Amino acid sequence: MMPPPVFPMTLPDRICDVIKPWSERSPERPALAEASGTWTYRQLSAAVSDTQQWLLELGIRPGDRVMIVCENCRALVAILLALAAIDAWPVLVNSRLSAREIDEIRAHSGARRVIYTTSVSPQGREHAKRHGAATQEAAGLGPIAIGPLNEAVKPEPVDADPAQRVAALIYTSGTTGLPKGVMLTHRNLLFVTAVSAQIRSLTPDDRLYGVLPITHAVGLSVVLLGSLLSGATLYLASRFDPVAALATLEKERLTIMLGAPSMFSLIADYAHLKGLQSLKFPNLRIISSSGAPLQLAVKSRVESLFGTTLYNGYGITECYIR
Repeated sequence: MMPPPVFPMTLPDRICDVIKPWSERSPERPALAEASGTWTYRQLSAAVSDTQQWLLELGIRPGDRVMIVCENCRALVAILLALAAIDAWPVLVNSRLSAREIDEIRAHSGARRVIYTTSVSPQGREHAKRHGAATQEAAGLGPIAIGPLNEAVKPEPVDADPAQRVAALIYTSGTTGLPKGVMLTHRNLLFVTAVSAQIRSLTPDDRLYGVLPITHAVGLSVVLLGSLLSGATLYLASRFDPVAALATLEKERLTIMLGAPSMFSLIADYAHLKGLQSLKFPNLRIISSSGAPLQLAVKSRVESLFGTTLYNGYGITECYIR
């Protein structure tokens, strides 16, 4: 039987608050891991605090929109949570979007500054170069490119209730018209986070594969925030590669993998190429697909390969309102 959902009044006020209990209770537990290293919950908390001060020095104010042109990495998480802590609006944008799309979002959002996670993203470096951004070693985050300050923009009003303040501004794909900037509050994201974590029975012993882009609502709420809310460990990957994914599943004994249908299809294709009839990962208890329609043929191939159910999630960014 599915456990009852966590009611909103039990949730923290803001997304940056999800790490506080674990940084106090289990400070040495691994929180975020990637190829370049690992942060414990204590180190993540310290990185968010340092990044918060750095952002203030860059002229970021409560209510400012700050665009992050990014791919998954620890620096992105620290910047995201630090912006939330000072009540600015993170505008999450995948660096693999075209120059036209990036420029349109920058103009429409009225970003006070644009930040680029150049260390993990070749496209991010190209966008930073086009925009005349300067690269610096920032708050222990490694090389980060910073766009010029837009002094013309005015900050948005800050709601009296912290839970109702905007935690992220995510642009839709525009499949039914022009892309729209969806304002997701802390309560929006944390409600979805808590319910999805409870559905999957996440615990501190879980190890999740973080390959879904954090710039997408599912990657942000279900994967990133769901992991941190539960005290679990998230293994971040900026790009998907079936060989690397399978190696990480085995080496790190991952328990949960959420991916897009195309990712699971590539794994199935790779297994077929190598003549593999089955994949054995004893610790893996959940595989789930989201982000695009899941074709029955792909679902069947993947389930046969992994020997378990491939769950299918559906939810659009505009419907995260709660």
